[in-house]
Amino acid sequence: MNGTDGNPPLFPSLDSLESILWPGFAVMVFVATAVLVDMLIILSTRFRLVDLPNRRSAHALPTARGAGVAIVFTTLVASCVAAWRWPDLAYRILAGAMVPCLIVAVVGIIDDLRPLKALVRLAIQVGVAVTMTILLGPLPGIALPGMSSFDFGVFAWPLTIVWIVGLINAFNFMDGADGMAGLGAVVVGLSMAAVAYSVGALAPMLVAAFAAAAAGGFLIFNWHPARVFMGDVGSGFLGAIFAAMPILVRDSRIEEAFVPMALALWPYVYDPFVSVLRRVWNGKNPLEPHREFFFHRLVRSGVSHGWASLFYGALSAVGGVLGIAMVNPLIPAEIRCWLPLVIVALAAAMTFGIELRCSRVPLEPVGGAPPT
Repeated sequence: MNGTDGNPPLFPSLDSLESILWPGFAVMVFVATAVLVDMLIILSTRFRLVDLPNRRSAHALPTARGAGVAIVFTTLVASCVAAWRWPDLAYRILAGAMVPCLIVAVVGIIDDLRPLKALVRLAIQVGVAVTMTILLGPLPGIALPGMSSFDFGVFAWPLTIVWIVGLINAFNFMDGADGMAGLGAVVVGLSMAAVAYSVGALAPMLVAAFAAAAAGGFLIFNWHPARVFMGDVGSGFLGAIFAAMPILVRDSRIEEAFVPMALALWPYVYDPFVSVLRRVWNGKNPLEPHREFFFHRLVRSGVSHGWASLFYGALSAVGGVLGIAMVNPLIPAEIRCWLPLVIVALAAAMTFGIELRCSRVPLEPVGGAPPT
């Protein structure tokens, strides 16, 4: 309420309160998700929605699954509030990002209840990616600090579709070890939110922060020893959300924000990418469930689920810090443009270290129970 007699207003404006309201709302998302996940654990056990150990999972005991529904619900509700706050962006947030991500979540629910064929899931994901690209626009290119932007030209559309489909699947693969997908979503969401804030994209910042808060509420029950897994409904939804974040940034900032946002994702993208290449090289079907990811090999070599998840979370956090540094104008552009090369060195060190450990420690057989 503004004063009409020249005196200061009795109450601060909404704008001045938002620095408190939005973090408080994120805490509410965290708490609400935790409560819903606790309820879903009981329901999933009652209705026998249980994740049994298979060729892709790293756990040895039947575990409740499908609690990613809570992540989907709270993130959607919170994102609707952000769309209400920025009505000029409501179409992009809701129609361009949330609706396609919701379709991925619905397909995930169906797959959790009755597994779909890999090609059917892939076809639906491509359709979602095409829809998202139509509504949000393709990624036009990338730009590194102090360098000329690299435009994708005619390849903008196919590269954007591959980015979305690839990330949906890459993050889905990470739901096989206790805490892996949950911790990864927290780190990636917070890192993307920080980058979005740095480039002035406040609405995408809130959507990423809400996704991180929801994943944090889920992580309470997903940390080792996990009581529940996301299922395809949660991991696929988060993969789609994180794929949409860079292209939610409007105007010229999209090229500036893409690489910094993507850096936090690197261990969760690099591991599936190398594993798929390895299977293709060996003449195996990359779409079949398997336990040949780096994190599977770590667990089978004797590393606990908790330490494997922390290791990946730490690698993701390093990428997030580098991404934030890339959009920090206080750091000279001559330094910022070379920061992504640190990830290349980390990937090489990660590959060498894991392969060295696995060569020295006998792995549990693929069909056996991994150490916990």
